Amino acid sequence: MTWRRATTLDELERRGALVFKHERFQLAILQSQGRCYAVDNRCPHEGYPLSQGTVDGCVLTCNWHNWKFDLESGRNLSAGDHLRCYPLELREGSGGETELWVDLSEPPPEQIRAAALAGLREAFDDRDHGFMARQLARLVAAGFDPAAEALPLAISWVAPRLEWGMTHGIPTTADWLELHDSRTGEGGEQREARLVMLCEALEHMAQDGLREPERPFPAPLEVEGFDEAAFLAEVEAEDEAAIARIRGALQAGLDFAALEPALARAALSHYMGFGHALIYVCMVGRLIARLGPTVADPALSALVRNFVHATREDLIPEFRPLAAAVEAFEPVATSGPAIEVQAIEDLLTQPLRGAFEWVQTRVRDHGITATWEALMHASALSMLRFDTRYEHAITAKVDDNVGWLDFSHALTFGRAVRIQCSRDPSLWGRGLLQMACFVARNRRYRLSPSDPAAVELERWGQVEADALFADVEAQLLDHDSSLPIYPAHLLKTTRAVAGELEHVGPAAARAMLAALDRFVHTRLRQRHGRRDVVQALALIGLD
Repeated sequence: MTWRRATTLDELERRGALVFKHERFQLAILQSQGRCYAVDNRCPHEGYPLSQGTVDGCVLTCNWHNWKFDLESGRNLSAGDHLRCYPLELREGSGGETELWVDLSEPPPEQIRAAALAGLREAFDDRDHGFMARQLARLVAAGFDPAAEALPLAISWVAPRLEWGMTHGIPTTADWLELHDSRTGEGGEQREARLVMLCEALEHMAQDGLREPERPFPAPLEVEGFDEAAFLAEVEAEDEAAIARIRGALQAGLDFAALEPALARAALSHYMGFGHALIYVCMVGRLIARLGPTVADPALSALVRNFVHATREDLIPEFRPLAAAVEAFEPVATSGPAIEVQAIEDLLTQPLRGAFEWVQTRVRDHGITATWEALMHASALSMLRFDTRYEHAITAKVDDNVGWLDFSHALTFGRAVRIQCSRDPSLWGRGLLQMACFVARNRRYRLSPSDPAAVELERWGQVEADALFADVEAQLLDHDSSLPIYPAHLLKTTRAVAGELEHVGPAAARAMLAALDRFVHTRLRQRHGRRDVVQALALIGLD
């Protein structure tokens, strides 16, 4: 124990409250109803001096925000951080006066850890960013790895709250962790950056599950091994028995690598969820690899719930030709000659059926790899030429509610296609044709190459790749978006471009960097209040 003399009882009675400082410690010494107390002088909320607070019986009020604490236990009487209390003894001094001594010993690390994680759960449930940040800082100060401690818990908390299954919060944690892990220094700036990235991941998951009730996953199916055909049939039937089956497989000892082929096939079985299903398969795999198998059950349960409830856009008339195109797809050799830029420009003019024919022809004449690269190139040009008037339109039809994310998804989906189809070549047909769906669906919302506004767009992409990526990281470390989906999409798109540059030729790489450059430096509209009202009136016939 580390006892230090703080003051005398006479001094405390004369002053009512005082501050005792020793090294890094700053304590408020208080008296009420004949009892003496020693607590942190800095309010755990924002650091306001509690020696300036109000004591009423055993309750201390911080007058900055009216937070109230029990002086015996330090418990916050409403919601928020608790207050640290210190053991205090009255001792007889050498001159006969009564002295107050306080014990400055640190609590055991496990006690600090338990308190921080309990506080993190409270902060998570309220999506209180500052509260979460303080708990992570406490874990760091006590010598714990906040990523290893906090993220697996957060995934387990949010996964059963996601009504329709996986959202962006869990998967993009993989991207935030990659940025986190790239900051390897021990200096204050590096530590600060790492905590910012962890807070981003936590806040996004908290937002996705905010105020949502838990919807328990089906119990694991008690079987040996994994019946892929039954799993795919359950997904097709929109039956949550697929969740029970994937949980049973994990319980039986199968890992993500063993289940990944079936997950990828399920994700590509339809033009599903605007491509999210396949993107999530890739990201969740990286997340499990980074955080360990303990996150596999909640993460894959949420992922499969997403498969079960996701939209199947190939069932609506616009994309119904996809099934026939998949059936007619003929796989050929992987490699072949590169596809010329003019042919890629031709693809950008094609409606859906024409885009499917374009893919079939290029695969036959140029092979899988060149066709994939051309589709990435086309997706980048499409994004570079996005006519942003549609994003800001007020009287648009619901069908025309498009924005930047409609275009950036083509690149992130294309990355997922390369990764998953390289592991299972039987999926290339579905992957390439669904990439073509993205290119074709955005045809109406692009500027033509001859449009003066499109010519102006040629100025993008002059920056070096490393400088652009550093610019994005700086934005992510200090953005002001109130909705975590927007920085998450910026991060996800940037990581997709950075990861695919080595897999494409110079022309496609330039287009991808130019598209990202424009995306990064253009204001994204985050709300459409007036448009919502206009479209609501039109829907019920009052326009």
